[in-house]
Amino acid sequence: MLDDLDDQALDALPYGVICLDENLRVARMNRTECERTGIQRWRALGRPYFGDVAAGDRNRVLAESVAAFAQGRASARTFDHVFPRRKGADATHIELQQGRQRRVYLCIRRD
Repeated sequence: MLDDLDDQALDALPYGVICLDENLRVARMNRTECERTGIQRWRALGRPYFGDVAAGDRNRVLAESVAAFAQGRASARTFDHVFPRRKGADATHIELQQGRQRRVYLCIRRD
């Protein structure tokens, strides 16, 4: 379980990881995701992921899917998503994992 990994172990994973708390605020973010997005971890922590960090209409469906999963209303755990970026787009495959204390982990692999 990703909750059991300390920050150093989370940073060692070869794919991006973002942990959202029950209010969908960034609770954890690994180095791989920071490097791939250019977002500094300290700027993301505590901020609403879909309001500040991954804002935009193109992320609305992802936000709804993650919220439904977090509330136990959706069983879909994996899906493809394209994050809009300043220069083009970033095609990804996302796996959702349930953490403790109503946390949700987004495991993000880029194509």
